[in-house]
Amino acid sequence: MEKFERQANEEALARRAKRKPSPKKNELTVVSMYCKGCGLCVDICPTGTLQLEDNIEGKFGVSVKVDAQEFCIGCKMCEQRCPDFAIFVNYEEEEKDKQ
Repeated sequence: MEKFERQANEEALARRAKRKPSPKKNELTVVSMYCKGCGLCVDICPTGTLQLEDNIEGKFGVSVKVDAQEFCIGCKMCEQRCPDFAIFVNYEEEEKDKQ
């Protein structure tokens, strides 16, 4: 990983250290095939739930992973910020609600 990617991970971990796990269970899904590893979601996540990781199967060798699912508060900031539509928050739950 590059220096800026490691720094993004460290900043996310610092934000997570200041939080407690979310009382509501949220389901975060990352489609690594779509993810280019830009890190925008890692930067914007208020709870440090996401991390960048090396991924040889990804487009650019880096992708995002859900590192601490229990901290996700379901704000959908990562989903809205992702330019590649690679992140979904509570997608299964919303599909059930529509039916």
